[in-house]
Amino acid sequence: MKKLLILSLFIFTSDLFAKEFKYLARSPRALLMGDAFTAVANDEYTLFYNPAAMGRHKGIHITMINPKAELPDVLSKNVKKLQFSLDGKYKDWPKEPAAITNRILGTPLHLGAAITPTVKFENFAFTWLNSSTTDLTLLNATHPSLDINYRYDRGFLIGAGFPIIGKGGDKASNQLSAGITLKKIDRSSLDGDFDLFGTELLQIVENSDSYKDIRRSLGYSKGTGWGWDVGLEQVFSKGPSTWILGLSILDIGDTRFNKEDGIDKIPDQKMATNFGTSFNQDFGFFDYTLAVDFSPIYEPQTDFLTKLKMGFKASIPGFEFLMGVNGGYWSYGVSVNAFFMKLTVGFYGVEAGRGFKDFEAERIIFTLNLLDIGFDP
Repeated sequence: MKKLLILSLFIFTSDLFAKEFKYLARSPRALLMGDAFTAVANDEYTLFYNPAAMGRHKGIHITMINPKAELPDVLSKNVKKLQFSLDGKYKDWPKEPAAITNRILGTPLHLGAAITPTVKFENFAFTWLNSSTTDLTLLNATHPSLDINYRYDRGFLIGAGFPIIGKGGDKASNQLSAGITLKKIDRSSLDGDFDLFGTELLQIVENSDSYKDIRRSLGYSKGTGWGWDVGLEQVFSKGPSTWILGLSILDIGDTRFNKEDGIDKIPDQKMATNFGTSFNQDFGFFDYTLAVDFSPIYEPQTDFLTKLKMGFKASIPGFEFLMGVNGGYWSYGVSVNAFFMKLTVGFYGVEAGRGFKDFEAERIIFTLNLLDIGFDP
């Protein structure tokens, strides 16, 4: 009984296997803008999108505490009436295992948590990475199988971007910048498809004394990898208007991991080539940004339209309103700024199937930035 309880805790604190491209980390603001951020990249997640964006950064900006959480969206929403309630699928939750299985069958469940303290000094940036994601999907009502994809990444990124043509600064009339990032990642992972009621799982449970023994037998491994990113960015500015073109290549040649412990191969961090453009107008009291991305460009398993991302941001003092479309699925949210604190909350969807608008995974995301300090020249 104790071993069955351990297995249940392991399963239900994991999460469902989504099929979207696995980037190393994503900005909450970007996700609520449809993840169209390659030519925006102006928050603490800059190095995860395009190091060349550091070419237009000035001053010192420090983000010390910025916990982020992502959960399955279990709400039924009426945006026009601003009404939010529990989705009918999650009401009156059954008690019998068969009924619970029927409820969650085929539903991609996702759990993510991260913290990325960042220091930006002029054209240089340093980011600490601590990120965990778990995706889990229960399939096949007759012979239930469980897809598990778990990653826990720790490490750092250090990068810089410099103008190579034109002047530095946000209001440069014509500036071309190049950037580069070095990263070190310690990755723990578990990735597999398991027959939920087959003999393999039962034998693993029977021969294990703790959840650590179970996850190791399922294929849990860990190791270390080093990787590189490069980027280019062209900025055109005139008066209150700024137009940016951005191109980045993340994890050049794939970031591979040297296994230090475990059974299975640790999944590579796949190379991603991303192109984006953005247009911003800043009128002081009010500014807005429109952005479009096409990413990852050379991912053969992703449909063309799934790679298309569009975002919008409007800002007034103390508030940012965010909206976007990622592969045909909407996202929206708000950021509230108060002194050294920023709260961002919203909803977004990603493709959990293998084709354009095949199956949406709906998620809630929120992050709280504390001690977010900036000194501009």
